[in-house]
Amino acid sequence: MLFRIALWAIGAVIISGPAALAGSPDNNPAIAPALSDLKIFGRVVADYAIASGENSDFDISSGELRTARIGLSGKLYGRAKFKTELSIDNDGDIALTDAYMEYNIGGPTIRVGQFKTPNSFNEQTSSKYTLTHERAAFTDAFSLNRRVGVAVLENRYRYSYALGIFAQNIEGEKTFGGYAVAGRFTLAPEFGVEGLQTHFGVSARYRKTDSDGPLLRYRQRPVSHIPGRILATERFASSDVFIGLEAAAATGRFWAAGEYALTVASCDACPGDDTLSGGYIEAGFMVNGEPTLKGARFDRPKVFSGVDEGGLGALALALRADTIDLENAPTSGGGYNSYTIGADWWLTARIRLGVNGYIIDADLGETTAGLGAAFADGVLAGLRDETVRGAAFRAQFDF
Repeated sequence: MLFRIALWAIGAVIISGPAALAGSPDNNPAIAPALSDLKIFGRVVADYAIASGENSDFDISSGELRTARIGLSGKLYGRAKFKTELSIDNDGDIALTDAYMEYNIGGPTIRVGQFKTPNSFNEQTSSKYTLTHERAAFTDAFSLNRRVGVAVLENRYRYSYALGIFAQNIEGEKTFGGYAVAGRFTLAPEFGVEGLQTHFGVSARYRKTDSDGPLLRYRQRPVSHIPGRILATERFASSDVFIGLEAAAATGRFWAAGEYALTVASCDACPGDDTLSGGYIEAGFMVNGEPTLKGARFDRPKVFSGVDEGGLGALALALRADTIDLENAPTSGGGYNSYTIGADWWLTARIRLGVNGYIIDADLGETTAGLGAAFADGVLAGLRDETVRGAAFRAQFDF
């Protein structure tokens, strides 16, 4: 942990060193412009969840510091950009999240470092701006994550693309080992409707484990991040292919989005490939504010009159139906359908207080591997069908 902190700090000093030595532009105009647009940013997110199972002994009432982050970004010599960010979670574990540099080559941009593989509209949208507090179940189940890699990308007004090759996560987590190749292409066509913003996209990823590393597995929590997993497969796949389709639209105060994803998992000891799937559809509207669909993802919402301006802030209401199916694993990992209703009070564009209520109808599957204790006990007792009801509360601030 201390090594990662030291590495981040040393990198920041090396990057900012020329500007620190230069002093004012008048003292050394040749060095001072090396670093520009320097920005320190961060966020703090705290959650509280209550939930219980209808048939199992699952029952929680607990809170957590979901994440606290601080980062540094800027430009080098007016052409190259950099970003680095540290996070700390409820257990006190510190991780390096994004850490990359990018250079525009006259249209496309080359990015090198650690960042997310270019997959899924919901995953590319920052968790600060997701319409419900948790992303769709398939994004975690299929491990759409950050890795060290190199990518070429371009984001235009009506289209974008990204293609990259990646090694493991810089933290060295075994489940993110091996390598991956991933790409995404999006379109934002016009339909002649004033004020309508649209988005359509497709992404894919091929992932392969190390020959001496652990096999892949797929698992998910019951919506909230606080409980243990309600679905899980055993480790069985040596490689997989993810394919995702995505669409979104926003007009005025209203928005809607949806995705469908398949993962075809290859198992050396299995007679054939196994297909797992997931998807969601969501919609909502804002009072005294508007959603922002920009850059092939949702961005910071507009708040017409925040409390810092003497107003009441904005209210966002959302509905989402979400599904995940892990039943086709060699030993069924189960699946669930969840339904979430959310209400967020955006005091300002950077402060959010919200609540999500949800219900889950789940098939717990046939294995206890990786399950939370209450759900594992249920499977051992012969339980397959479970209904979970819960609510999650969030307080969020970013700068």
